[in-house]
Amino acid sequence: MKNPIIQTFELTKIFNSKTIAVNKLNIIVHEGIYGFLGPNGAGKTTTIKMLIGSLKPSSGEIEIFGKNINSNEKINIHKLIGYVPENPIYFMEMTAEKLLKHIGSIFHMPKQEIKSRISNLLKLVELSNVKSRKIAKFSAGMKQRIGIAQALMNDPELLILDEITANLDPLGRNQMIDLLKELRQQGKTMLISTHILPEVQKMSADSIGIINQGNLIMEGSIQELNERLGTKVIRITPNNDLFRNSLKPIVSKIEEDADSLIIEANDLKQVWTTVAQISLKNNVVIKEFRLTGLEIENIFMKALEKDNKNVELKNIED
Repeated sequence: MKNPIIQTFELTKIFNSKTIAVNKLNIIVHEGIYGFLGPNGAGKTTTIKMLIGSLKPSSGEIEIFGKNINSNEKINIHKLIGYVPENPIYFMEMTAEKLLKHIGSIFHMPKQEIKSRISNLLKLVELSNVKSRKIAKFSAGMKQRIGIAQALMNDPELLILDEITANLDPLGRNQMIDLLKELRQQGKTMLISTHILPEVQKMSADSIGIINQGNLIMEGSIQELNERLGTKVIRITPNNDLFRNSLKPIVSKIEEDADSLIIEANDLKQVWTTVAQISLKNNVVIKEFRLTGLEIENIFMKALEKDNKNVELKNIED
């Protein structure tokens, strides 16, 4: 496996000498999309501010592209990072085109390169037709897309995006997700902080990290986290009353999804035996019986539930 793009070592941030916002955080981000998940106030934005250098850690270290961000190569490291905050503030009286020209000048890019880069980026984020419109008149979705464009102006290898879809309507969210997937295909690595869990699933995140009360409670690919949680999830089609009523007493959870049943159970063999017997006895054709995994939202909820139980036990022991 290639070296991590981002790695933190016992990263900690304490405010006012007592409020622990981030607690000994160890995350590893490889190429692709990394979903950084957690409820509001979990420490996601604080972590991001430390990653981009706008907030100094209380302790711990951060390496980006294998180099300590506080080393003498700090400036060169930050040239490889594009960042979009949750609520970006631009020069609202500027047009999209002028903003990108301004960003290009900050990076001392040649004028011809700036011109070419602006044209390509505005096409990418679908803002070419409004390049002369003032940003103040942009919708929320357009402001987020120009945010992506300015972050990409110097062609960074890493994008750090804080709640990039939080203020968008459903159409805007889908457009943003499509854009992020396209950027991954272009070879960009993205750390995407969010509390909107289904969207991470739609982005096809390569791995996720779940943070709660400043602590990393789970990290890995969706498959790895499913294996770690040890929950067997089975999809059964069709959604038949006989299947559903017979399975209720022997499974831990049962949900309906269109013409399918989604079952959580520990004993796969018992579930199959029950379904097969009903099928033979009542001539109900089994169209699908498949072992699958939890969706990200369910992984997240189970991880939080497990973490909260651990905290309660620790408090009792203390």
